[in-house]
Amino acid sequence: MTILQSFKTLVAATAVATAAFAGVANAQEREALWQDVQERGTLRVGVAEAPPLMVRNPATGEWSGYFIDVMDGFAASIDVEVDLVETTWGNMVAGLQAGRWDISSALNRNPQRALALNYSIPIWSYEIGLLYDVNNPLITSDMTALEDFDVEGMTIAVMQGASGDLAISPQIEHARLLRLDGANEGRLAVISRRADVFATDSDIHRITVAQNPDWAAQVLPSPAISKQGIAFGLRNSVPLEDIQVLDIYLEEQLATGAVQRLYEAAAAAMVE
Repeated sequence: MTILQSFKTLVAATAVATAAFAGVANAQEREALWQDVQERGTLRVGVAEAPPLMVRNPATGEWSGYFIDVMDGFAASIDVEVDLVETTWGNMVAGLQAGRWDISSALNRNPQRALALNYSIPIWSYEIGLLYDVNNPLITSDMTALEDFDVEGMTIAVMQGASGDLAISPQIEHARLLRLDGANEGRLAVISRRADVFATDSDIHRITVAQNPDWAAQVLPSPAISKQGIAFGLRNSVPLEDIQVLDIYLEEQLATGAVQRLYEAAAAAMVE
């Protein structure tokens, strides 16, 4: 065998070994999520305040909401119990990646986040609305686009790290942004006039408007902002076959109208 032949043989062998090693490494990086969950007996779900999707009772600390109801049903289908892990929207993705919980709830599906995590199929739709006080003299009926609110002297509240923050902040040039932890803080900011509008999920605002028809209203900006699906988030290391287990369950809940009924019940409970 010549030196050249020996070199080619060595290169080929190295390539095969490298490919084999990479295959083993990739296999090791895949996590057996549902196997781990079933062995533990609990499904850890990251939750943050976003009525009526997820609602925390300040008096008892208990959580409710239709995204939690869906997770309760899924957990029962794989014979485990739900363990809710409270977090903030700013930490919802980072905590998932760090392994503090198994699934993040109610995440908007967008390309930027999809680079960092996997998504289930969406079970609801999302669109940013602007909540305001009808008695606020800075806001008039002809304000229909986000740019109408992007003026000096206007303060726009957002939930820090949530989709409203990520979508709106790059577009704001003149108004002041007020970043808060949750939906309750955003609503209170409008009531107290710390903020003139609160930008987040229009479903959250629908509840506020229904509860407070004397002062609350919302604008759905035209053009629409962040009209996206809302889904559950899983780590990138979760394989397709495990994601399909969740998706198959969610598909059935959507097809039978169960998700719609859970939403209506959660919304009605908040308005009562």
